Amino acid sequence: MAKGMSALSGSTAGKPRSVLVVGNYAPDKQRSMQAFGRTLADNLRRLGVKVAFTAPPVVFGRFAGEDPRLLKLFGYLDKFLIFPAILAVRSRLCDIVHIADHSNALYLDIAGRRRTLVTCHDLFAVRIMLGEVPGQSWGLNGRILQKLIFRGVRRARRLTAVSEATLAELRRLIGPDVPATFIPNALPETFVPVAPEEADRRRAALGLDPAIPYFLHVGGNQFYKNRPGVVRLFGELAKTAPFAKHRLVLAGKPPNQPLLDALAQSPVRDRIDVVVDAADADILALYSRAEALLFISLDEGFGWPVLEAQACGCPVVTSDRDPMRSVAGAAAVLVNPEEPVSAAAIIAEAASGLADMREAGFANARAYAPGEVFPRYLDVYREF
Repeated sequence: MAKGMSALSGSTAGKPRSVLVVGNYAPDKQRSMQAFGRTLADNLRRLGVKVAFTAPPVVFGRFAGEDPRLLKLFGYLDKFLIFPAILAVRSRLCDIVHIADHSNALYLDIAGRRRTLVTCHDLFAVRIMLGEVPGQSWGLNGRILQKLIFRGVRRARRLTAVSEATLAELRRLIGPDVPATFIPNALPETFVPVAPEEADRRRAALGLDPAIPYFLHVGGNQFYKNRPGVVRLFGELAKTAPFAKHRLVLAGKPPNQPLLDALAQSPVRDRIDVVVDAADADILALYSRAEALLFISLDEGFGWPVLEAQACGCPVVTSDRDPMRSVAGAAAVLVNPEEPVSAAAIIAEAASGLADMREAGFANARAYAPGEVFPRYLDVYREF
């Protein structure tokens, strides 16, 4: 603790600095971002930093029910009507404001630009707003929102990027002298293997047959997650001898239209299970018993599921692209996410060695332990 306190000591009477961590709006169900904000705050405290945590409160959102239009509208009221006043007060009580997700960078001026750090996870939404992503676009509200977010990112005094790929995008879009530092995401300590009996019990409770082997994908419906591509890849895997009896489990958000279309066209639709909004404990169980994670994103800001799977003893198949390639280290089968036939052949050839990847996966995941990552933020805080 003394080391952490010393690292954040101010110039006045050795008084330790205090940090306000700004997290995400809970009803948005951004599992990874919410986990990052909380894990950041918890680990800064372990380092002896005085930390407060804040996020947009759920006030109007309580009355939205399950109507997506009301959830969006009332969410805007909570985030842009109520929260700015709360942040204006709370930010004045701390020396540094750390916006844990760059999508909240639009609060920069309220938090105080000169003492605010923004962690940037990816710039896909901004790139869509800039017209850089073919086939993707925002409506009017989305364009306005992304312009405000990008304005906040550009004007932040300090930035951190969770991958070298995201850092490169910041330099490309803002300039080579952008005040940004690469600090990778840390894997929450909750990601550990689940005992086989408990994992099978949880799988059965989800309606899955514990006796049947399966591949797993964890992720949302963003275009770059390539869920339709996962379905097509599994269709090719199902033709190979090693995986002729396997199933595919898609865990994440309810299917959007592109995924529904891919499922309808799949010749092995009857071997694909969709698990919607599973509890964290169920995700751990799914990782722990899967044949492998199929994480073939077209792009990512970081690629959390790669490390989550490795920490749970699940072999990983991922895209031969950064950041997935660098995050996975040597403990993954690398494939082209846009060529399902060749990818399936590579995976089938590696089938006998998948289990041997587990120990290498554990070792790689340990390099992203909180104790290895979060002390690096102290060096950034010293610059304020």
